Amino acid sequence: MAITLETIVKLPTSRKILILAGLVAVMIGLYVYLIYWPNLELLKKKKAEMGGLENQVRELRIVAANMKRFQAEAAKLREELQVAVTQLPTSKEIPMLLSNVSQLGKESGLEFLLFKPAPEVSREFYAEIPVEIRVKGTYHNVALFFDRVGRLPRIVNISEVSMENAKETFGRWEINTACTATTFKFIEKPVELPKEKEKKTGESKGTPPPKKP
Repeated sequence: MAITLETIVKLPTSRKILILAGLVAVMIGLYVYLIYWPNLELLKKKKAEMGGLENQVRELRIVAANMKRFQAEAAKLREELQVAVTQLPTSKEIPMLLSNVSQLGKESGLEFLLFKPAPEVSREFYAEIPVEIRVKGTYHNVALFFDRVGRLPRIVNISEVSMENAKETFGRWEINTACTATTFKFIEKPVELPKEKEKKTGESKGTPPPKKP
C-alpha cells in the first residue's frame, strides 16, 4: 500500500506524532553525521588557535605596557657600554699607557726592579695585557703608586700583590713589592675590501685565478 499525504492525514494522532518524531530523528541524525562530526575536529583546532592567540595578545599587552621602561633600560645599557668602551685603550695606545704606568711608579718614589709585559690573553672581543712588576720602596710609595694607577682614564687593574724583604734604609723601611698590572684592549678585526671578499669566495668555490695576458 502506497503511503500518500492523504493516508497520513487519515492516521490517528498518535501515529502522526510517531511519524513526525521519526522524521525529526532522521534529520538530527543526518545533521550530526553530515555536518556536526566533520566540523567537530575543525572546531577544536580553531578553539586551540584562539587560545594561543589570546595568550599572545596578553603577552603583547604586557610588553606594550612596559615598552617605555624597556627602552629606558636599553638606553642606559648603551650609555654604560659606551663609557666602558672609552676606558679600553686601542692597540696604538697600549705602549703609551704602559709608559705612563712606569712613569707613575717613578714619580711615586719607587725603584723598578722588573717591568715585563706578558703575552696577551684573548677573550671574546677584547684582550688582556698583563705586566709583571717588581718595585722597591716604602709602603707609602707603593700605596701612592696604586692610587695613581687607579685614577688613570684607562682601565688598569692591579692584582697578585705580594710584599717581602722589608729593610730599614736611611731611617725608612723599604719593601720589595711584586704585582701584576693588567690593562685591556679591543680586538680590532681587519675590514676586508670587496675585492678581497670576492677573491676568497672564488677560492672557496674552486674558481681558478685569472690568467695573466
